[in-house]
Amino acid sequence: MFKLSSLAAWLAALSTTVTAMPHESRKDARSTTHQAGYNNNPNNHQVISGGRTRTYAVSVPASYNANLGKQWPMIIDYHGNNGSPDQQYRNSEYDKYPKGQEYIVVYPQGVESHWQGPTYAIPAVDDLQFTTDLVSHLKKSYCIDPTRLYASGKSNGAGFVDLLACSSHGDQFSAFAMASAALYTDLSLSSCTKRRAILESHGDLDATIPYHPTKEGSGGPLPDISAWVSWWGTRTCGPNVRADFSGDLGGYNTTSYSCGGYINVVQHYQVFNLGHCWPSSTGTNEDSKRSYCGDRSLDFTGKVLDFFGKWNLGNAPR
Repeated sequence: MFKLSSLAAWLAALSTTVTAMPHESRKDARSTTHQAGYNNNPNNHQVISGGRTRTYAVSVPASYNANLGKQWPMIIDYHGNNGSPDQQYRNSEYDKYPKGQEYIVVYPQGVESHWQGPTYAIPAVDDLQFTTDLVSHLKKSYCIDPTRLYASGKSNGAGFVDLLACSSHGDQFSAFAMASAALYTDLSLSSCTKRRAILESHGDLDATIPYHPTKEGSGGPLPDISAWVSWWGTRTCGPNVRADFSGDLGGYNTTSYSCGGYINVVQHYQVFNLGHCWPSSTGTNEDSKRSYCGDRSLDFTGKVLDFFGKWNLGNAPR
């Protein structure tokens, strides 16, 4: 016969066992405050990906903490070859624009300051997987709107944005923007099968990634920029594509592709007197220090923010 004393002992042991079990704690990003402004301490911004500790900097809107619970759109902005998050932050200058203050902007650091794609990148590094890991990590730390994720970058970082756009890892992003893109992985119409909202600017005087290359770049073969833009128009719109070409708009022209409800879904700015640069009309960004970046005709960051503002996962091509 089962004694009451035995039952009590058994219940006590069970209670002890249950109490001793660890409880999983889940960080609720909706109630977590973050330091406003640009924060670049790598010790505070880390994520493990591919067995490596990867770092990033982040720019938090001034009103973020006053609006806990609001879902914020996010831009991931990739630096150029041999660059850094600090340099890219000073290049794109998103937080200097009222529209830019509506975004959390993240600036990841490439391994040995390279991004996946060109021959000079570190072969074992999978930056596509890193991007997915980074987005998952950020969603746990910040209150992110999953329907409004965007990617931008310059040079090698811009080429990686193109690689991301051509990958399933890019499916969670609504639009992609590039300046002086180093397109080492996108050499033909058939290089990519995705449909995306694409924005790019390129200087006619770019000596690093020439507009009409006649030889290989430092990271491999390169496409003609005008041909590459047309490939994206065809990929995204298919046989119903409509191309529009502007004349001189004051130092640059535009090429745009549309179809159905996708108006100007692929846009390109050809800047006549610009080199390998992130175009700035104010002359305050990092690239403006360079002798070949003196042209002030195009305010590219403003164009990027306008373009991103048009697209979300509900209306962007995929």
